[in-house]
Amino acid sequence: MPEPVKLSPRLRTLFEKTKILCFGRYAIEVPQEAQLIMGEVSFPSTVRVFLGGIEKAKHRAEEKIAKMKWEDATAEITYNDVGPIEDSWQTRYFEDKYKKERNALFFDTYISKAEMTFVLRDSIKQGETESTVIARQRARAGSLRLRAADEVPTEPGVCIEHAFMASDRYDHQEMANAGVYLPSFPDITFSIRSNKDAYADYDKAEFEQMKRDELSLLGRIKGAQDMQGALYPKRDVLREGKRDVQHWKGEESLIRRPDGTHDFEWAFVGTPTDVANPSSFGAAMFTKVKHNLVGAANKASVTDDEAVALWDKLLSGLKFRVKVPGAPEGSYYLPKDKPEATSAK
Repeated sequence: MPEPVKLSPRLRTLFEKTKILCFGRYAIEVPQEAQLIMGEVSFPSTVRVFLGGIEKAKHRAEEKIAKMKWEDATAEITYNDVGPIEDSWQTRYFEDKYKKERNALFFDTYISKAEMTFVLRDSIKQGETESTVIARQRARAGSLRLRAADEVPTEPGVCIEHAFMASDRYDHQEMANAGVYLPSFPDITFSIRSNKDAYADYDKAEFEQMKRDELSLLGRIKGAQDMQGALYPKRDVLREGKRDVQHWKGEESLIRRPDGTHDFEWAFVGTPTDVANPSSFGAAMFTKVKHNLVGAANKASVTDDEAVALWDKLLSGLKFRVKVPGAPEGSYYLPKDKPEATSAK
């Protein structure tokens, strides 16, 4: 486990005041000025968000129906009416005749909260009925509430863009993606991705025997080097090897490209369907970013030591927001650990 690099004076100033921001089941400690860029969050399906109330939601539903029928004349809409809760709308449909033959009925549930509308997708899975999915959509819709950008809920569930979905279930697929933007260092991007059930289609024994080492970050780097040989891109390695983040025993590769871009990655290969140890979990940081293009800025705004120190500081603040089954003490922000009782003198 590498020793963290000390923060430079200007980075110490940056981290004098910090805050906690949440995404998916996770939370991260960041400087007060930081902004969280929420990426795609699936729980178990992707939740889409757009501006506008229930009337706009109905209009969007009609637009999607028209598009489906234009793309395939055999598309069939079985329901397009009020949704399971107040200020909601629901559409159920077969995308084509082949989907109907397989009873692959899809659901879109539009839920309006103030000036925001959230779209929950779903479908009938093997062994389910339409009533099963109707009940599930009703439960998901009822669990959703608005959330301020800096609010960190204390109950189990998932943070999504502008909202929170309460849930103490852990048996379905979950994915979360987010980025951190630092106005003081606009050329730096830091991002996190998690996929709980990646590789779940592999037999468990096959996954452990054949895939775990192959999927590891250092294993992938070595594989690329062996395959590309002399054509493998030149790089200066600042640090590379095993790296634990909380209880996640992962690996990191911190390199500087020939143009001065810092290209940092951490990855953890967990266990499919284990919420405390997601199958695919990782973070990345780049410098010299401009207009969303890595390397487009004239130069990096930080030195090598500052880049590594910033990386260490941000990565160490990545935890679960609320304790999940199997998560050890110290790997979550809530509930806070109780201080040890002191004996009376």
